[in-house]
Amino acid sequence: MDLYRAPNSKYWTADFFIKGQRFRKSTKQTTKAKAGEVAAEFLRQAQRSEAPALTKQIPSVRQFAEGRFLPFVEAGTKATETKNYYRAGWRLLKSSTVANLRLDEITPSVTEVLKFPGSGSNQNCALRTLRRMLSLAVEDKLLQGAPRISLRKEKERTAVWDSSAEEALLRVAPQPMKDVFLISHDSGMRPDEIINLRWPDILWDKSVIYIPKGKTKNSTRNAPLSDRVRDLLRVRQQGSSSEFVFPSKRSKTGHITHTAIEKPFRKARTAAKLNPELVLYSARHSFATDLLDITGNLKVVMDTLGHASMKTTQKYLHPSTKGIAEQVNERNRRRTAGSGAASASHFMPHLAGRD
Repeated sequence: MDLYRAPNSKYWTADFFIKGQRFRKSTKQTTKAKAGEVAAEFLRQAQRSEAPALTKQIPSVRQFAEGRFLPFVEAGTKATETKNYYRAGWRLLKSSTVANLRLDEITPSVTEVLKFPGSGSNQNCALRTLRRMLSLAVEDKLLQGAPRISLRKEKERTAVWDSSAEEALLRVAPQPMKDVFLISHDSGMRPDEIINLRWPDILWDKSVIYIPKGKTKNSTRNAPLSDRVRDLLRVRQQGSSSEFVFPSKRSKTGHITHTAIEKPFRKARTAAKLNPELVLYSARHSFATDLLDITGNLKVVMDTLGHASMKTTQKYLHPSTKGIAEQVNERNRRRTAGSGAASASHFMPHLAGRD
């Protein structure tokens, strides 16, 4: 066994061979005596095959991302939305200080001080990507275990599209973003599901849109086909030779990408002078809220949105007090009709018996 200290490093490194396999790892010790004790333990663990992390040189986050993680994401059977999520996460990570650290140097204290631009949702995209990378490193036996990474607090979307905001947007919305918005607002479909739509998925006779795959197994479902969406799809279908509802000759996928709708949406929102909190995804929230008002059935809303949990669905619901007020008025009318003047003492008992 050899112990050496690399130039510009204060730590001693253990270097030894077992059955022709080289083991090399920092002892994290500054004195040679202490380093020898740690190295001896490395040797015992390696002989008992208890330290798989010693069998390979630990790569940096950047090396692992570019050489293993990203190819793993691209080759997998994951939904396009999931792939886009991890791609976005890596774009954030590779510009941070963590990119040049070794995988075994990532600790909870390191991730707690990481800074990324944008909202809490944006920061969690990077942290979830790092979390998945580390779990893959564990599967590859590069690490014995992955550190616990705490996520940032996210601000929940509260803005929903009312009729006036929708009308203002549609006046200035260009195609194909306009049609993507309308489909999402009338069906609750995710933008990613819409841009992947194929003509065989439109079940005209049944007035539904079949969604074959998505983020989870629950994403496979039928979405409603409203009359106005039916009309806009018929217009799109005329003269179309592509299998995709939203084709693109420049895209490798054969259909439009998020860029084709996100940038035009932001410009249209500004032109219409709308609340910046109104995002394209808010159309899905508005659909969920309206569907609950119509049906009163949370399970129906959950299934229509393709959620696996009602807890997730509840985050999409933004009930207004207007509907509650109407229900209270109806209750009061029924009580007044049934009990006459007695209803006054029922609602205001503190006045009963007074002159």
